[in-house]
Order: sequence, then structure tokens, then C-alpha cells
Amino acid sequence: MTIAINNIRRITLRVPSQLHRALTQAAAERDVSLNRLAVEALELYAVQQKRRFPLKELSAILAPAAQTKGLTEEEMMRHIKEVRRRIWQERYRETVEASRKAEPA
Repeated sequence: MTIAINNIRRITLRVPSQLHRALTQAAAERDVSLNRLAVEALELYAVQQKRRFPLKELSAILAPAAQTKGLTEEEMMRHIKEVRRRIWQERYRETVEASRKAEPA
């Protein structure tokens, strides 16, 4: 992606040292800068957020099925959050495992 220099904005991130080591290692393995790796990760996150259903939309879509099953709105929302958490873990398992391996024993 080519971006004009006047279109660049700076942000500062503070991350735990073990995460920094894991990210630095991942960047080196991909032969990209730490900045490039971070930008790519943030771009991916932004794209995935657009594809995500907000909880209220999911609630409205799933309400008839929940009523059929006899679930309260609170129970349904709890289930949706749990499923989203599991999906997130599956998508980012490799990254999480790499950061855990980089932690000092």
C-alpha cells in the first residue's frame, strides 16, 4: 500500500515487554519492520471489525430463535459473547501462543 507522507499519522503504543519481544520476533521472521507488522495487524483488525455484527444487531436477528428455545435476552447475549470469544481465540491462537512462548519463565 502506498500512502502519501502527509497522510501518515503517528500513534504511540505501550505493550508488555514479552509482547514486544514476540512481535519483534514475528516481524523478523516475516522480514518486515515492527512498524509494518503493527500497521498490518491494525489494518486487519479494522477490516474484521467491519465484518462483525454488533451485539444489538445479533440480538435482533437471533431473538426469534432464542424465544423458541426459551432463552432470556441476557442468556442469549451471554452465549453470543462466549461464541465471539471462542472465535477470536481460534483466529489469534498462533499469535497468543507465540507471545506466551516469548514470556520469561
